[in-house]
Amino acid sequence: MTNDTITCDATSTDDMTSESTYPRINRDEVLSFARMPETGDYAADCEIGRNRADELIMWMAETSFTPALAAVVQEMMALGRWTANHIGFFQRLADRSLPAPT
Repeated sequence: MTNDTITCDATSTDDMTSESTYPRINRDEVLSFARMPETGDYAADCEIGRNRADELIMWMAETSFTPALAAVVQEMMALGRWTANHIGFFQRLADRSLPAPT
C-alpha cells in the first residue's frame, strides 16, 4: 500500500494466495468522507454527518470498495474528539442497516 492509494489484500481459505478483488482507490477520496465541516449548530452538524454517510454508502455501492468504511472510521478516530457530525454519520449507518419499521 502506498500513501496515495488504499487496497485490500484478500486471501482465500482455499489457497491463501488469492489476489484482491478490490480496485485501487485514491486514499484522499476515501478519507474525504470523514472530513466534515462543523457549523457549531448541533442539529445542522448531525445532518451533515447523515448526508455524508449517505454519500459514502452510495460511493461504496458504485465502487464495490466496502473497506472504505473502516478507513473512514479510523480517520474519524484519529481526530481525537467526537463531534455531532460523527453522531449523525453513525446514526444514518444504523438507520440504513436496520429493517424499516412496519
